[in-house]
Amino acid sequence: MTGLILSKAALSYQHFAEQSRIEDLRDWWVTECLDDVLSADDLRRASVRWLLAEPSLALAVLPYLPNLVWLQSTWAGVEVLLAPSLRRDYTLTNIRGIFAPLMSEYVLAHCLAHERRLLAHEAAKREKRWLNEHNGVLRGKTLLIMGVGSIGMGIAQAARFFGMRVLGVVGTARPMSDVDEVGTFVDLPTLLPRADYVVNVLPNTPATQNVVDARFLSLMKSSAVFMNVGRGQAVIEADLAAALSNGIISAAVLDVYREEPLPEHHVFWDTPNLTLTSHTAAPSFPEEVFGVFAENHRRFVAGEDLMYQVSFERGY
Repeated sequence: MTGLILSKAALSYQHFAEQSRIEDLRDWWVTECLDDVLSADDLRRASVRWLLAEPSLALAVLPYLPNLVWLQSTWAGVEVLLAPSLRRDYTLTNIRGIFAPLMSEYVLAHCLAHERRLLAHEAAKREKRWLNEHNGVLRGKTLLIMGVGSIGMGIAQAARFFGMRVLGVVGTARPMSDVDEVGTFVDLPTLLPRADYVVNVLPNTPATQNVVDARFLSLMKSSAVFMNVGRGQAVIEADLAAALSNGIISAAVLDVYREEPLPEHHVFWDTPNLTLTSHTAAPSFPEEVFGVFAENHRRFVAGEDLMYQVSFERGY
């Protein structure tokens, strides 16, 4: 057996693999869960060279795949595979290039909902009350994107379509198309007070953890909105809850958290002006994931460099 597909969407990947006519995919094992997978001894003897899997499932079988050369994650986030105690003797690739449109829809949908006061109108409807207040518009507003990779750039392009000014924060400042001004973390004290919307798209690395704290939030406009579609570890959650409760910022939208699912007694459930979604901003579609895998598989067989390689040292 040369390969293993281990995923909750394994049957979909199996269908796409059978339709792809990729020669090397004739000799592989597919399973939807660990309960169905080969035994540890079978895996050791199977000479699995590549693995397509969700990171959490891959983590469970890594010790039993001594011949593994390449692991293709079905997700963008691969933090569970980056712990220093884990093996790093293989090439790890993740999914990129398919999430930007989905993230852009999510972010701009919430920007529009805030400007057009959709929640206020819904509340007025329940109270049978006519709302005689003007709505806002996105044109002329400023969006600050923390982390302008492929997803951040997609959000920037969508924001520019609505006439927004776009600021960006990256590791190393450089000119970027569709971003009016680019800075680094040291520039946050001058960038944050200018932004009407602040969106975190940063990966989870030691340098990005806890960046959104009380001081960060105090630098934002009191009318500003914070959104997190990156990683939950970027936010000190108690500080954000306090900022919302005390009117330090106007509102927040969160799709990711330090612990998921969000615990029943978490402070966020009762925090005002906070919209919560359940890590659904950019769902993975099996056909798109398989498209990335198929191209990387072709490169793997041909001995070419793989797309979207993850650095174990940098964490992305």
